[in-house]
Amino acid sequence: MNKKELQKLLRKNPTYREEANALICECLRNGFIENLHAGKDSKLLEDKSLSRITEEEMKKLMIETTAKLADYLVMRDKYPKEYKKFINSMTLSYTRLWSKDLREYNIEGHT
Repeated sequence: MNKKELQKLLRKNPTYREEANALICECLRNGFIENLHAGKDSKLLEDKSLSRITEEEMKKLMIETTAKLADYLVMRDKYPKEYKKFINSMTLSYTRLWSKDLREYNIEGHT
């Protein structure tokens, strides 16, 4: 891909799903949850009656995620060109191959 093609891709209007994927990747996937995910599997994880995350971990996860998301919403409103480039670069670099099929995990009522 040449520079002109890349610039065109970075300026395109992303779909809602591309935007959602990019924000989830940056705000959630690349955050504290990655630390929780790292490590060895445990047989305890197979028991659905057991908690897999502590209350403190959940609190940290939600605070970090919402703070990052708020920053990107500010960016969207104050710097729309840079925001669009950010979303498109995340799509090209990280989420291009992420599923866009809502039926994959039985998600209903979403478009």
